[in-house]
Amino acid sequence: MNQQTFVEKLGYFLRTILFVIICTVFIFLLLWTFCYSLHVFYLFLATLIFAIFSYFRKKNRKFITITLLSGIALFVISTPYNLRQYNNHAAAFQDQINRGYHLQFKEKCAIYGTLLIVITGDIIPFPEASIQNFYLLFPKDSKTRIFYDDDFLQAPDIQKMMHLKGKNSVAWNKWGERFNGNFRFAAAFDPCTLEITDEGDHKKATLVTYFNYRKNYTTHNANHVLNGLFAFRIDEGLFWYLEHEGWLHPYNSVWIAKIKK
Repeated sequence: MNQQTFVEKLGYFLRTILFVIICTVFIFLLLWTFCYSLHVFYLFLATLIFAIFSYFRKKNRKFITITLLSGIALFVISTPYNLRQYNNHAAAFQDQINRGYHLQFKEKCAIYGTLLIVITGDIIPFPEASIQNFYLLFPKDSKTRIFYDDDFLQAPDIQKMMHLKGKNSVAWNKWGERFNGNFRFAAAFDPCTLEITDEGDHKKATLVTYFNYRKNYTTHNANHVLNGLFAFRIDEGLFWYLEHEGWLHPYNSVWIAKIKK
């Protein structure tokens, strides 16, 4: 295999991977908007029908890719309208739960899909929260998960406690920390305990938090961005409901780090 052939095969492989990713994102958004009964679902459906029609008309993959990307782009452009609908439906779901009614399977799927979006959206700004949310999807008999990572030691409030021996409580006002270095970690670990122990020439920091969602608790986000044009709500109570329905699985999250004295 010469270099030109290798480059061509690599390019074809990368284009295939990109196509699969675009198709996955498109199908996910199609299903999620259907479950949340958002009007933009009909846009996705029309785009999908056109893409299938184009496929049978022997259009190439590039044309179909552009078609699917156009549907996703229109979804992004219509975000303010989609968010208003999402907020209204999420509030209706929460009200239904508060009044003691059960949600339908379709509505539970909508909430589950929202958590998948949260997991994906948190990967870069809040990696610890993303990881912990990801493991909510899977049951574990011991209900304890252990992670080895020292990034949480970057939190200013954690650094202040590194000289304290024994176990101490850490409680943040999660949304009150959004403009300082604690916010990334408060999003994942509020509240938690931190235990500092000596292990030879190292200190061992063990952070423990029970990772679950709160009943009937809602946060409102981006209210001041362009006069609330992109405002959206996160209803922890909806995820709490899925926990009690057995769709999500709370657990004790243990993070361990070692540093030299």
